[in-house]
Amino acid sequence: MNLFLSFLVFSSIFLKQNKEKHKFYVSTTTIEYKKEKSTFQITSQLFIDDVETLLREYKNDIKLAPDSNNKKIDELLEIALKQAFQIKIDKKRVDLIYIGREYKNDILQCYLEVIVPELSEKVTLQNRIFFNIFKNQQNIIHFKNKDIRKSVLLDFEEDNVTFSLI
Repeated sequence: MNLFLSFLVFSSIFLKQNKEKHKFYVSTTTIEYKKEKSTFQITSQLFIDDVETLLREYKNDIKLAPDSNNKKIDELLEIALKQAFQIKIDKKRVDLIYIGREYKNDILQCYLEVIVPELSEKVTLQNRIFFNIFKNQQNIIHFKNKDIRKSVLLDFEEDNVTFSLI
């Protein structure tokens, strides 16, 4: 019984101390190829506190959820995402289109789109989000093309992956 009580006390102290910062640094990005629309629809899920840390490198007084300045946050977030995410289709870099964002609990969901040229064969995805802030950052990529689903884990050592579109 004493061991159980000790565990509960230790756990509550540990959780209380770590409530401000999460222990794992991971993002998840889903990229869905919509051949009929010739687009990639991209949803990236990022911890709000990590995004605040990132955006404060551009502007020190940024606050998310509630937002300190919607327009400025969207502007800075678009810059940060376009620097971190690079997509090449058949070895040619393409532009990301920032659609918007929304909050879901402690997660910021960002929405992007890419126009995919006809007859494209391969896409190379690079995701370096938060690599300049967290040394053990990992980024999960879920790629969907018709019925094919593939997932990869990217990190400092391996920050890109190539998928077939045909």
